[in-house]
Amino acid sequence: MSTSSSSTGTPARRPEFDQLLDSVRVCGTHGHLVDVRESLRSVLGPNRPLVMLCPHADDGAITAACLIHEYAVRRGLPVVEILVFAGERNVAAPWLNDQKKVTVREAEFRLECSVLGAEAICWDLEGYRCPGYQPTAKDVAEVVEWFTKRRPGAIIVPPANDAHAAHRVTRALAAVGLVGAGLHDTLVLTGWTPWGPLPEPNAYFSYDGEAERTKEWAIHCHASQILLTDYTQYCSHLGRAYAALTREWAEGHSLSGRAARTDDRFVGVELFQIETYDPLRRNNFPPDPIQMALGMLGNHEATGPISAEAPARPAASESTTTKPTTATVPA
Repeated sequence: MSTSSSSTGTPARRPEFDQLLDSVRVCGTHGHLVDVRESLRSVLGPNRPLVMLCPHADDGAITAACLIHEYAVRRGLPVVEILVFAGERNVAAPWLNDQKKVTVREAEFRLECSVLGAEAICWDLEGYRCPGYQPTAKDVAEVVEWFTKRRPGAIIVPPANDAHAAHRVTRALAAVGLVGAGLHDTLVLTGWTPWGPLPEPNAYFSYDGEAERTKEWAIHCHASQILLTDYTQYCSHLGRAYAALTREWAEGHSLSGRAARTDDRFVGVELFQIETYDPLRRNNFPPDPIQMALGMLGNHEATGPISAEAPARPAASESTTTKPTTATVPA
């Protein structure tokens, strides 16, 4: 039962109401979108590629085709797409055996990379054939070796809240690669997927009609998937909806914290979340491996060496009050 304040006569707020309202006060501001080009400018270079980790062959086209094409072709910087898992289970061709289905999806993946101008790399991980996609010691060693050799300047990974197990494992493998290679200056972008929407998008990439047609071409490279689910119109409608929302937000607020530039030529937007270390998100359940990795790389959390036996796993009871810091250090 609420009581009234003697001075104002208004009902006194119950303590549990304050507890509920306090839960959102620590979340910070929202809606300030930066042009992702600005964030990528200082981290990409001839020896520091943009890397898209694709859990399945068509995930790159759906998530970031326009961004990939912009940097691979128009800017001439190295862009790598990695096919993490073969995904032959989603090839509706009963007359083909599993190996032929793998060949089909890899060929579609390489065709997409050719359209977008990216380098195509196919990983053959044992974890794909294990329950829950759990990586083996050999998988971990190969991932760390690849990250150490190629040293990506920026990576694009699926969201932490992704419903698909292969997508969640891909995010964890990216975290293992970053920690194993000691890449404290790599920019981490979480990209939108149909399986896991972005909880807090804070960066956008606007694209024009020509780039949108390139995205359509990239999606159409995956004939085996279009027979099941055609994402062409879905991505087009979503990109245009994001563009409208981006413009609408700029009306009452601003992009990048300042007056937004007017550009009527862009028809769509790909949304991203630039990841920075946040100890509050680190303690989510289940914990976010990228947040754990950023904490380790920024010396906010204790960690041991990543070995071929298993990825390092901090204790679930760990907590920290360190202030958030950015995930990037100028190259």
